[in-house]
Amino acid sequence: MKTKLLAIAGVLVVLGVVLFLLQPGEPKGECAPQGTTSSGYVNDDGCAVTTESFKEIQDYRTSPKPFRIAGLVAVVAGLGCGVGALVKRSS
Repeated sequence: MKTKLLAIAGVLVVLGVVLFLLQPGEPKGECAPQGTTSSGYVNDDGCAVTTESFKEIQDYRTSPKPFRIAGLVAVVAGLGCGVGALVKRSS
């Protein structure tokens, strides 16, 4: 039983890390053409970002990240299984 719990713990931890890494990254800010209105912010390239692009970036930053949440839950469950397997008394 201990080996099964340790195997499950290992699978859950690996699955959690993979899920955490699968979360898509922040969208890139599109540069606003010269002479048009922009959001007032600049991206990493140093150009002004369009208002629509900035809204997409803000939506990403403020929304929940489902893959990261699921990954965190899986890692915590895996660690719990691992601790449970190590603490479990042998019959």
